[in-house]
Amino acid sequence: MKIANPKLTLYAFHLRNNLAQGEEEPVEDANHLWEYCQQLGKTLNIPRLESLLERLQDNQGNVGITPSWENPESDYLELLQPESLLSFSAISRGSALQLRGEVYPLQIHDTYAIDITLRYPYAHLEIEHLAELNPQGCLGITQSHSLLGQTLVLFAQPEGKLDNITAFIDDCLTAIVPESDRQNYWLSAQGKFLGSPIFEYNNHQENPAQPSHILIWLNYHPQTETLEAAGDYYQSMINLLCCRSKILYAYSQSRWCNQQARKLYRQLDSKVKGLQQLPSEPTQRLKQLKAWLTELSQTTFAYSNHLRDLELQRITIETNSKNYQFWLNQLKLIGLKQEDNLELWQQFISHKSEKFIKQIAIDLSYLIPSQQLFQQMIESIRGIVETEQAESDRSLQNTIAIVGVGLTTAAIGATVAPYAIPTEPQQPILPPFSTNHLHPLTQSLLLSLVFGATGAVITKGLTALIQNRGLISGR
Repeated sequence: MKIANPKLTLYAFHLRNNLAQGEEEPVEDANHLWEYCQQLGKTLNIPRLESLLERLQDNQGNVGITPSWENPESDYLELLQPESLLSFSAISRGSALQLRGEVYPLQIHDTYAIDITLRYPYAHLEIEHLAELNPQGCLGITQSHSLLGQTLVLFAQPEGKLDNITAFIDDCLTAIVPESDRQNYWLSAQGKFLGSPIFEYNNHQENPAQPSHILIWLNYHPQTETLEAAGDYYQSMINLLCCRSKILYAYSQSRWCNQQARKLYRQLDSKVKGLQQLPSEPTQRLKQLKAWLTELSQTTFAYSNHLRDLELQRITIETNSKNYQFWLNQLKLIGLKQEDNLELWQQFISHKSEKFIKQIAIDLSYLIPSQQLFQQMIESIRGIVETEQAESDRSLQNTIAIVGVGLTTAAIGATVAPYAIPTEPQQPILPPFSTNHLHPLTQSLLLSLVFGATGAVITKGLTALIQNRGLISGR
């Protein structure tokens, strides 16, 4: 089967700004799309693509402008000035076919968008040659933390009448998708746009930043080529794909937040069980409780952040779902009303988007009560720590008081000794057990010890009595 004038377009979307880093500064990997173009230019031998980043940067090295709701210019900004589209031709490496194309870089509010189109301007081309529009899957951007998503769109005109349109579409998919990925794609929906059939393929890739979305659009109606070339649909189409990518990206981020929050909850659960197995020794118990108190405070803060992010992802999905519906309605107005069927795109917003919002709501309904448990756990441990610390401090104070009184009375005893014990300066110090009489020095020491011990015992008894009375009155 032959085709005419095929073109393969990569639409890719990447965050320029996010809430975490503020709207003034671009994200760290903001130039990922343009750096990809440099690499693609080297791969396909297209010098004009290699120099795209230099063409986009201003005198300060910035690309685009700071997004602002007060400045509608950032809502749809063509980044190449004065020309908005950069056409190119690949330098031939022995192929008989001349590869041509265009790159169209944009800023859609806080997001960079790029349209890279590769085409063969031939009226008669074997379908197998479509593979040369995407050699080794080069029209697929490598993963980046801020890469929102990407979509491949093949637009081609079958030569002659199609007896088996499904087989033709499968052949097109086989040609443009690397062999290692083909089995992962399935036909998820189909419809009509600008009068011609359009088929949507998805794969099981959970990461929305990975290539996972393909549209095969046939030029199979007398008006399709004219309407497509006019481009009235274009802005609505790229905005719709951008909203779709943001919805999938936000849901993917919400899955990560939910997973992290559940991990933290399991840590809390282990601490609850650990409270029943605390060391019996007071010092060790107090030390462990203090360590837990610090750890749980940090864990609670992280847990609250994940819940906040989950709520933000839900709001992001709701906002972009409304925007998606707006752009879909615009496409319905632009197309051939009697011919078109855009149910394939309506299904996404009616089923997937609503499912995502409900799932996040369910996640939050489970996780929010656990946030209160975190707080209760911290308060409980803090109360135990304060009680244990007070007991420890009181015991230390009592010990100091007892020792202090003991030393004082011992000193008194030492002072009184010379008056109570007759001094015998001429009596030598004899070896132990050599006489029945104690030396005056020994008698003085013993008297001092008796005074000190008596004072300590009395102080300890009085302290215990005072504390017991305090407990009784406290009741």
